[in-house]
Amino acid sequence: MIGIMADSHGNPETILAALGVLTDLNCRRIYHLGDVCDSTRPETAEACLGPLREQCVITIKGNNDHAIVANHLGRKETPIAPKILEYIQNLPLVQNYQNAILTHSLPFADTLGLACMIGTMSEKEAHRSFSEFPHHVIFRGHSHRPEILRRRGRRIESRTPAVGVKIDLAERLPCVVTCGALTRGLCMLWDPEENYVESLSFKYNPDVF
Repeated sequence: MIGIMADSHGNPETILAALGVLTDLNCRRIYHLGDVCDSTRPETAEACLGPLREQCVITIKGNNDHAIVANHLGRKETPIAPKILEYIQNLPLVQNYQNAILTHSLPFADTLGLACMIGTMSEKEAHRSFSEFPHHVIFRGHSHRPEILRRRGRRIESRTPAVGVKIDLAERLPCVVTCGALTRGLCMLWDPEENYVESLSFKYNPDVF
C-alpha cells in the first residue's frame, strides 16, 4: 500500500493525523505532494516537516514551500532555521514510482520548472498529460478537492471519489488523481498491485495549532 497526502498548509496536526491513519494501514511508502508549509505561517514549518522526516515520507515541493524559501532564505531575522530552509529548498518537484508520477500540480517539471507547482490542471493540461504519459497515473495535490480525470474520446471526464470507496484504475489509465487536502481531513490510499485508489478521511482538531 502507498499513502498519499498533500496540502497541510502549515498545520502539523493534520500531518500527524494522516500519518496515523496510513501507518495503521501498513503503507510501506508515503508521499506528501507539497504545500507542507504555508507562506503566511512560516513559524510552523519545522513542526510540519519534523514528522515527515522522522517517518521518511517522500516529500515534494509545493508553491507555498517555495515561497517560504524565497521569503526567508538568507535573511538574518527569520523564524525558520537555516537547515530547515535548505531542506525545503532541495525538495524535488516531481517523483516517479512504478507507473505513477507524483507532483504538486502539473507533471511537466522539465519544461515548466517551478511553474509546474502553480499551473492549473485545466482540460488543456489534462490532454497534454495523457498524451505525454499515456500509461501513467498522475497524482497531484494543489486544488484541495479530490478528483479523478480521464479521457473519454475527446472529452475529459471528471469524477469525485467518495470516501471509503475503492476505485479501480485498470480501465482508467492514463488518469490524473487529485488526492484532496489534509486541511479538509483527506488523504488517499493507492494499491499499485491491485491497481485501485481509495479516498480516506480522518479527524483532527484544527484549533490545536
